[in-house]
Amino acid sequence: MLRGFSNRLRDDAHCKVQEALRINGIVNIIRLSEEIRLKNLAENIAREDIENLVMEVSQLYGAPIEFDDHALTALDLPEVLGPDNRNDLEKALRQRSPPDAPVDLLQLEK
Repeated sequence: MLRGFSNRLRDDAHCKVQEALRINGIVNIIRLSEEIRLKNLAENIAREDIENLVMEVSQLYGAPIEFDDHALTALDLPEVLGPDNRNDLEKALRQRSPPDAPVDLLQLEK
């Protein structure tokens, strides 16, 4: 399904790509997409969709890109956007399940 992005999310993508170019000279698509997603959690857009947007913006600027398979995810980015986001999904699941039901999510080790 084709989905439109808000102006704020598009602006964030442009700003992050420009910042990455100035600082690193290369755009890490996965990392920037996750940062943008976390900054715009209320919009509930999948990182994969944001990756497409970041890729398009990067191409617009003619930026060199990389796909770092070891890029930090939401679990590993507390230094970028504040507190650890691991519990967001658990909180959402607890709100929709009976109080005594266990919520055990897969936790990956570093």
